[in-house]
Amino acid sequence: MPHLQYALPSESLREFVSVYYRFDCPEPLVVDGERAAIAQLRLATCGRVTLHMPDGSSTVCTGAVLVGPTTAAVRFEIEGPFHMFGMGITAAGWGALTQASAADFVDKVVPAETVFPRIHERMALLRTLDSLPQMCAAADEIVQGFVDNASPEMVAFTRMVDAWLASSVSPMVTDLHAQSNLSERQLTRRVKQLCGMPPKYLSRKYRALRAARSLIDAEPDEADYLRDAFYDQSHMIRELKLFAGTTPTRLRTGEGELARMIDQRSQLKGAINPLVAET
Repeated sequence: MPHLQYALPSESLREFVSVYYRFDCPEPLVVDGERAAIAQLRLATCGRVTLHMPDGSSTVCTGAVLVGPTTAAVRFEIEGPFHMFGMGITAAGWGALTQASAADFVDKVVPAETVFPRIHERMALLRTLDSLPQMCAAADEIVQGFVDNASPEMVAFTRMVDAWLASSVSPMVTDLHAQSNLSERQLTRRVKQLCGMPPKYLSRKYRALRAARSLIDAEPDEADYLRDAFYDQSHMIRELKLFAGTTPTRLRTGEGELARMIDQRSQLKGAINPLVAET
């Protein structure tokens, strides 16, 4: 059976890396999906996976790849046996680890070296390790080398955006604009550079992902509260299909096996970014 383990980066890196994870799949073929997400850096050490992105493109992934921020749910086909180590890259992590605009990588999958020079050399050690704790320690060392010189201004900006997204079920862009002291055009450009998409779309994305999480957790009061953030029931269904890749009924009765495994990261709530734990 497929097996997914989560682990925490060192405390000093949690602003830049949401979680580490190791996925092992002995099955010859698994077809499933994952919700819209932040960027991911993934190293497959065995097997391959085909990702079907929201823009209609498909990419066969082997070795080290960067999956950019996704604007909608993603479908995939795993050809096993498949083994992978990965990490979620937050907006601050993107700013610290890359010199690129996240907007240029939205809904794209590229070789990791496209963005991280010599990353194959840096990650070569990971291929030789057997345990998740060893992999995490090696990854911590790699990431620390990138974030030591992170811009304090960039980190402060991403903290502001994260706090804005967490402040309301459906945060208003005008509130972020007021906090930023930037023009509307400057704000949109800055958010797209670090998060991949404009503030209004981010608000939609996290509203839908929070609603999906509450339906999975069967929390009626919270679900009702989140439901009120949509125009009506049909609006909520459309948004959940787009961002979570499924319907409210399916979320209540059970998603695919791998989707349920991914949901285990909610157990890390309090130790990781709330935007990750709650979606």
